[in-house]
Amino acid sequence: MDTKETSLEKEADIALESKAGKNQLKLLKVWDILLKYSDDANPLTVKDIMNRLNAEGISTERKSIYQYIKLLESTGVDIITNRAKQNQYFIGTRQFELPELKLLVDAVLAAKFITAKKSQDLIGKLVTASVSLYEAQKLQQQVLITRRPKTDNEKIYFSVNTIHQAISEKRQIKFKYFDYNINKDKVQRKSGGYYTVNPVCLIWDDDKYYLVTYTEKYSDFTSYRIDKMEQVETTDFKAVPVPKTLDLDAHIKGIFNMYSGETVTVTLKVQNNLIGAIIDQYGKQTEVIPCDDKHFSVRLSVQTSPTFYGWLFTFSDQIKILSPQSVIDEYKARLKLNIDHHA
Repeated sequence: MDTKETSLEKEADIALESKAGKNQLKLLKVWDILLKYSDDANPLTVKDIMNRLNAEGISTERKSIYQYIKLLESTGVDIITNRAKQNQYFIGTRQFELPELKLLVDAVLAAKFITAKKSQDLIGKLVTASVSLYEAQKLQQQVLITRRPKTDNEKIYFSVNTIHQAISEKRQIKFKYFDYNINKDKVQRKSGGYYTVNPVCLIWDDDKYYLVTYTEKYSDFTSYRIDKMEQVETTDFKAVPVPKTLDLDAHIKGIFNMYSGETVTVTLKVQNNLIGAIIDQYGKQTEVIPCDDKHFSVRLSVQTSPTFYGWLFTFSDQIKILSPQSVIDEYKARLKLNIDHHA
């Protein structure tokens, strides 16, 4: 084979590869156009797709668009066809359906541990990656920027990522922890020193994010607010495993809004109209025993705390503590303390 013939073969191979590359690019562009610009209310014709390709400097034949759509369908892309004189196409099933996405957006807005800026960034990513531009615009219009309190700790994303990695690698972490003084200034605990802990799990409770750790010294669990943690770092030390004798699930279920107290089984007499409040707080698995036509009783394992007693006070005379006497006495003492304080 002479040099000229070899050169011609190489040029043919290059041309073939170039054509294949352009076809792959066009295929991806068609998919991108369908994802961005089509939904059940805004289907696209082949001409619409070609016009959008032309706007990006990409020319193609009508029959090629049909081939790309068939190829996408063959790979599992859910493309719905409205059959007419000019068929119309749109993406059917997406990663998130619109109602699912609304729930996620609402959850992000409600989360106090995510800053206002990060909330907007995260909502933007969820929306643009999951629905068409038209549905994204509707969602953005429906998002109300509420005045609910939000943390100002912009580094919480990095903290959560570090904690997840440490839990996965079974390593200890260290961090600084702060409170606020009356001037709303941060006051570091331990005079700015580090906490070194054994991370166990993360919990989202009452719009706050918590890290649950195992404390070997006391053979017990401790919780920290993640939005009050700073300079979170993974250490080189292996985390101390939680003893099998400790029940993490029982500990988490016993915590009432993350205020610790003595775990006690209490019996409450409750008006029938409050069954929803009991289910909301303790779940459908709670055993309900009818007392009379207007009341039922429940036995609950709770951690007695200011939050528990505050919850009881919310319902005034509609809930009554039947037992144990120690909880009744403590509740009365707390009520008296508040009455005396405001006398």
